[in-house]
Amino acid sequence: MTVLSVTALTIKPDRYEDFLATTKKTKSILEKCGAKNVRLIVGMSGQSSGSFVLTHEADDFTDAGRITDKFLADPEGLAVTMESGTEGGPTVSWQPSTWVEIEL
Repeated sequence: MTVLSVTALTIKPDRYEDFLATTKKTKSILEKCGAKNVRLIVGMSGQSSGSFVLTHEADDFTDAGRITDKFLADPEGLAVTMESGTEGGPTVSWQPSTWVEIEL
């Protein structure tokens, strides 16, 4: 059962390049922690137009928890998390959620 971590992000005006740099760093840390298929997705039409979503996958809930634990135990992972949504960071807000794939 694939478990997906999905984080919706709102970035500050004129901070796109900073946002990309932070997200590339986040991807590297997540992969080091065992996350699979780390992707940044942007909505191109409809209500989601201009919305950013960062996703990554884990094999199951145990694996997802292990990835989160490793990420938050990593000094760089913790620093990225603590910067999110602050005055100095490139994001206004972030909203994480967990999804489970239903195989068809």
